Amino acid sequence: MQRSRYTKNALRTATVVVALLAGIAVLFILEQRRTQGEVGVVLSAYLSDEVLNNAHDWGAGRGIQIILQREAQQPGTWRWRWSLLFDRRLRFPQASFVTRTSFVVSNAFISDIRAELHLPRGVDSVVVSRSELKQSQSSDFQRRFPNNLGYIAVSQPGFDFSKTEAILYIDHFCGLCGGGGYILMRKGNGVWHVVDQHSTWVS
Repeated sequence: MQRSRYTKNALRTATVVVALLAGIAVLFILEQRRTQGEVGVVLSAYLSDEVLNNAHDWGAGRGIQIILQREAQQPGTWRWRWSLLFDRRLRFPQASFVTRTSFVVSNAFISDIRAELHLPRGVDSVVVSRSELKQSQSSDFQRRFPNNLGYIAVSQPGFDFSKTEAILYIDHFCGLCGGGGYILMRKGNGVWHVVDQHSTWVS
């Protein structure tokens, strides 16, 4: 009798967990479809600003390579992934709850960055897998990508309903230096701009 009650409770709990995971998966897929068209525009705007800010480090006539990790960067660890919504660094006071929720849902599962980038003239983007980046030594990386600005790992962005506000997470590795953090962007007059940033690490 007690064993059958335990079995029923375990079965109910398992059903609830499976239904919850299935619901999250459906939300993830729907959110990816809703926001996919704007991902490339947001990333292009952010990367272009970064390139322009660093352009003085490059001689005239030299092409610049932005190395982008194929897999979306996921801030935090799996155990703490669901606490992202409550991460103080993700709480931009001027950002909407919808944008933060979209960010968490969009990064609930591992996915690839699929975006067509439009970068300034003389700037090329190269998409490389995480495993390739981990396996290559510094000298190999420099030989393969001689004019690189390091490599960038970016999360899937989260958007508000009107797709005029976005939050994303970016790690930028450049040899011995690097940094990462949350970025808040807004679209004004059809152009995306960085509004605020919260750093999570720097070296």
